[in-house]
Amino acid sequence: MLRRLTMLATAAIAVLALAGTAEAKTKVVIGQLDWPGSTAIEEVLKQIMTQYLDADVETIAAAQEALYEALDKGDGSVDIVADMWTDHLPEQMKNYVLPGGHQSILLNAKPYLGTEGIFIPAYVQEKYGVKDLADLAKPDVAKLFDSDGNGKGEIWAGAVGWESTNHTQVRAKSYGFDKTMELTTVDQAVFLAQLKDAEEKQKPIVFYYWTPEWIFAAYKIVELQQPPFDGYTTEDAKGTDRYNPNGCYTFYQPAQRNDWLEASNIKCGQPPTRVNIAYSSALNKRDPKIGQFLKQVALDANVVNQWILAMEVDQTPVEQVAKDWIAKNKDIVEKQWLAGVM
Repeated sequence: MLRRLTMLATAAIAVLALAGTAEAKTKVVIGQLDWPGSTAIEEVLKQIMTQYLDADVETIAAAQEALYEALDKGDGSVDIVADMWTDHLPEQMKNYVLPGGHQSILLNAKPYLGTEGIFIPAYVQEKYGVKDLADLAKPDVAKLFDSDGNGKGEIWAGAVGWESTNHTQVRAKSYGFDKTMELTTVDQAVFLAQLKDAEEKQKPIVFYYWTPEWIFAAYKIVELQQPPFDGYTTEDAKGTDRYNPNGCYTFYQPAQRNDWLEASNIKCGQPPTRVNIAYSSALNKRDPKIGQFLKQVALDANVVNQWILAMEVDQTPVEQVAKDWIAKNKDIVEKQWLAGVM
């Protein structure tokens, strides 16, 4: 009888030990964003946390604003947003990240840089010597990009409804190429087909775009130069390190004022946007090892370009893209991102 009780007690202890192990696994929720670069980063983080940190990771989709609100709450409904374009989110930075706010959202130590600009294929620059955005205001340069023979060149300004399309429109007015170029707003898929055709036939084409994106991994593309950025002038930039009342970048949204186009003026390049991994301070307290890992992740925009190329062009599932990259880059993952964690 005593032997049987001892065996039962041992079994009970084993069950409790297993239960304790299960309870020790940290649940992590990643908030999904709807662009491919973020999808790739989310999957890389998920696989590393699952494989190395024994985390139970799931993802959830919601509006971007709601994701940051959830991070601020710290209730575990969302723990990570993998691709926070911090310079585009001044309100969230002020309310949740910076001193004086809640400081409920933490950022990884080294952001990668996202860029936006007006680009041409390298062969256009090499053949015709077009280097500056202001060159598009010259009729002889604009004529290079005239595909329909109406005397004006075409520039893809972005798709209808994109904020960036409005920025391109302001640039056209500010540099004067609104008189020499037509701004087209076809869907992105249509433009990408146009770019592919231009690359294959070595035809001139000029367009708005951003990084990270797969076209920069697939083609040799150069940005048209603009004077250096020296500050945003509008009220919503006040309190940030990029505010300058005498700066070169004045932009109003159509919703802000009816005369937004007339009141806006852009005569410089757009500064690189810092892109961070955002995670809740509550997660950092709940599992400091995961918090340390997230803080140490340092992404490279060129690598993200390659991930997007594999997903969007080669049609490789994102799970495989992440798995292959982690397997080939163990030194980065284990010796840098997980340094002091393992």
